[in-house]
Amino acid sequence: MQEPDEPREPDSPETTWKSQPEDQTVDPRIALSPDELCAMVRSREKLNARVAFAVKAAMVIFAGAFLYNIYRIDQPWIRLGQAWTLGVIVYLFGPMFERGQRPSGASETCARFLERQHEERRSGYLLIRRRLFLFIPGIAACWWGRPAPKGPGNWLFLLTGAALVLVWLAFGKAAEKAAHDREEIRRCSKLV
Repeated sequence: MQEPDEPREPDSPETTWKSQPEDQTVDPRIALSPDELCAMVRSREKLNARVAFAVKAAMVIFAGAFLYNIYRIDQPWIRLGQAWTLGVIVYLFGPMFERGQRPSGASETCARFLERQHEERRSGYLLIRRRLFLFIPGIAACWWGRPAPKGPGNWLFLLTGAALVLVWLAFGKAAEKAAHDREEIRRCSKLV
């Protein structure tokens, strides 16, 4: 026996949204206005200046610490490892001293500036990620010349290697995020 049809409640927006197949869901992304893009540019320029200053300050501090170790430590392998690591740091981050951050030009749109910034971040992260292996000889030389007994030094060497792998993975994730941000800006600027 069939039951009589019960009166249905009117569809609420939530039930309508839940009843849609996944491939028909409405894209919730919203285009950014030109004013919002320009505000993002100003914010990005300020952030770039702060990050560049922090990286330069950290590089000077690390360089001073490594130079002190090179001068004061007597073990030749540790000296060599410290000098190698200092050279790699200068090689990776030294170009920041030569080239400054390029501000947005008068003829460059805000969206194009943001795209360029994200692309530069992505390529910079990938460049550092590809060159992280250069730290391995310095780490190995310091491990080889250590005066400590073999046991604790092995754990420290393994922890340093694990930290290097985690940093490698972190730079990969940061590059993916920068690429995603670049695509978001491209998509949002096309909707305007």
